[in-house]
Amino acid sequence: MDGVILLNKPSGMTSFDAVRKLRRMFNEKKIGHTGTLDPEASGLMIVLLGKYTKMLPYCAANRKTYHATFSLGKASDTEDAWGTFIDEKQPSSHTQEELDADAEKMSGHIMQVPPMYSAIKKDGRKLYEYARKGIEVEREPRPVEVSMLKVVQSGENEFTMDACVSSGTYIRTLIVDYAKQLGELAYMTSLVRTGIDHLSLADACTFEELETRGIFTDPLSVIDQAYERVALVNEKKVRNGMRIELQGHADQVVFVDEGQPCAVYVKEADGLYHCQRGLW
Repeated sequence: MDGVILLNKPSGMTSFDAVRKLRRMFNEKKIGHTGTLDPEASGLMIVLLGKYTKMLPYCAANRKTYHATFSLGKASDTEDAWGTFIDEKQPSSHTQEELDADAEKMSGHIMQVPPMYSAIKKDGRKLYEYARKGIEVEREPRPVEVSMLKVVQSGENEFTMDACVSSGTYIRTLIVDYAKQLGELAYMTSLVRTGIDHLSLADACTFEELETRGIFTDPLSVIDQAYERVALVNEKKVRNGMRIELQGHADQVVFVDEGQPCAVYVKEADGLYHCQRGLW
């Protein structure tokens, strides 16, 4: 079956298990997703089935928005509530002005050290494989961008964080680093991915909704908006992946025929558009 799904993944399930469940549900071997969510996190995932798996490299993925909750006073080896607590410190009180000032410091282009409990590879092994054996390895800081960050106290030592970040940013690490700026220990208690670029969790479906109604999403809606949508021209050339000439369009385009994406083309140095991939 060919289709595109905006899935509201529940917490307590790995992204792999979510895809496996959809594979069984729609009896489709060809299936993939555009970005992993931690097992205890919930929220928006883009899932592609059948021929639409060809679109995976061109899907929205640049900026992601999250709603998280966290607590002050303890540190966890996984930086969240599902790990082992390794340190404790009585937290101080903080005004909203202090919280806002700290958020300002953590915004923009920053460097982030990936957590040990992550799937990033070091010497051919995933970091969490080292962590599970009690081995901590040196990790290089990576540049990330935090374009929006808002923290509000919601209870005694309890806080919410809303963030818009570049792909690859770890929210639990952002929380720990944010708290460190306040002179505090912290751990994440929940995480929901609420958006991916222009896509919203409000438009996503639960498994229950998919089982009863089989709701699919317009495939064009999940393609990165950097690719201009252009009505199909020179169909024979496009179907054969040949170079074509276009005037007055963006450097990256996706050809569309009757609402269906046909091919991705990119303008090269010779002034012509070259085929990146056919999507038929």
